[in-house]
Amino acid sequence: MKDTLKLYQEHDIMTEIKTMKHMVADIPKDIKTIVTYVQNILLHQHWSEVYGLELGDERKKEPFIRSFEDKLVFLNKLGFTHVSEQRTNENKMISICRDFSIVAVALCREAGIPARARCGFASYLVKDKYIDHWVVEYWNEEKKKWVMVDAQLDVLQQRALQLSFDPLDVSENYFITGPRAWLLCREGRFNPELFGIFKWWGYDYLRCNLILDANSLLKVPMQPWDIWKGYKSLPIEEWTEKDYKVMDELSILALNVDNNYEALYKYVQTNDKIKVPKDLSEVINGLE
Repeated sequence: MKDTLKLYQEHDIMTEIKTMKHMVADIPKDIKTIVTYVQNILLHQHWSEVYGLELGDERKKEPFIRSFEDKLVFLNKLGFTHVSEQRTNENKMISICRDFSIVAVALCREAGIPARARCGFASYLVKDKYIDHWVVEYWNEEKKKWVMVDAQLDVLQQRALQLSFDPLDVSENYFITGPRAWLLCREGRFNPELFGIFKWWGYDYLRCNLILDANSLLKVPMQPWDIWKGYKSLPIEEWTEKDYKVMDELSILALNVDNNYEALYKYVQTNDKIKVPKDLSEVINGLE
């Protein structure tokens, strides 16, 4: 476990900071402050109207910026010199839940806190549905366990959603990771058609979040609309029972990642239909 924690304390290709270190200097080892910093610089695209913003086409492209380094470059052009600065909503970067999680992970790691982004489904965004969502999972040294945090939920969103829990400590009753969601549906305990977002539901979406979460656990946290050759792009109608069993095995390994990281790593790296291409130019935007 000690080696695993060290692994998640180190940056990956999406969280590393190369030229913008001054913007993340002296990050305190305090999760509440880190979440505040995340909310200082990001504003969720689908909540924009609630904050009084009407987004044009150019602003809607901002969530397509993948890495934290590139986000910091963009924020610097907006006038930010450090993530602790508070600015008006129109001067924040338009983002989605994945971005809130990636930025939170990056800041945790800068502060020396082991952290990882988790892709799955939230039960608190739409009643009686499990909506596509991302959170951050950080290692709470005092409690000696991983704790999930929804860095997106500021006071406005908490009130609008009438939350009954603390976003700094989200239990698995409220957020179901991709691997766990897949297995719960495969075991017949949950209805797969309740999992998804917008027009995409069922196993078609469950497989996407499972693959995204598995790769995120291996420190390659991609974007929801990222598509590459293999299971993420193969129509679910063409799947055989063997394909479903591959996802079953992937889920089990992902759920056991803290005990055997290498097993998950080997399983993904030896399956070109699951792993993210080394050359990210091979990844396409499924929304375009």
